[in-house]
Amino acid sequence: MSLVQKIEDTVVNLLRLAVTRLPKDVKDALRSAYEKEVDETAKTQLKAILDNIMLAEKTERPMCQDTGVIIFYVKVGNEFKELGKLPEILRNATIRATKEIPLRPNAVHPISQKNSGDNTGR
Repeated sequence: MSLVQKIEDTVVNLLRLAVTRLPKDVKDALRSAYEKEVDETAKTQLKAILDNIMLAEKTERPMCQDTGVIIFYVKVGNEFKELGKLPEILRNATIRATKEIPLRPNAVHPISQKNSGDNTGR
């Protein structure tokens, strides 16, 4: 497997983790809030959130239907040989993740406002 393919696969997996997993401290805080909550409506909502998190982790499906807008912050060294390919790698990973995970296609072209359907905004 080429380095380019490894990077693309890794980005897809990172996007999957971002929409299906929450850090332990966040889950712990939600559990704590649920246990302390006295208002029945609020408690019901917290329970629904906790159940949804568990289901997202189990099924590897997004925990929310609106998965947000994808933004990459990338830091690489000067000797990184695939730097010129990085925009294409990230674009391809985004297209794959949108289809495979799936992610809601939210990104639109900045001028035409056309939705490309793949979160690239192209």
